[in-house]
Amino acid sequence: MTFGGKFAMGLAAFLLSGAAAAGAQEDRRPVMIYDYAVNHPTEDAQMASSPSIGASVPATVSLATAEDVEEPVYGYFYYQGRPVIVELSTRSIVRIGN
Repeated sequence: MTFGGKFAMGLAAFLLSGAAAAGAQEDRRPVMIYDYAVNHPTEDAQMASSPSIGASVPATVSLATAEDVEEPVYGYFYYQGRPVIVELSTRSIVRIGN
């Protein structure tokens, strides 16, 4: 194999490992915000209907974020005593606690 071929393979492996690490990091964020939400409850939000996965959260519902995260991806609110995790950019519900 030529130097160029080895370099290309090495570069591809590096990029794929970086993408995998980024994906793994992104997968951990909902868990981190969920744990944060459990430890930092808020007052229950008032909503016309129960939240469901994938549903959009109305703008009238205030979302909390983890205080130590500079650019948060996820926020949360409480509904009937349970944390509800929301993707901030879309206001879509990604997880509902037990």
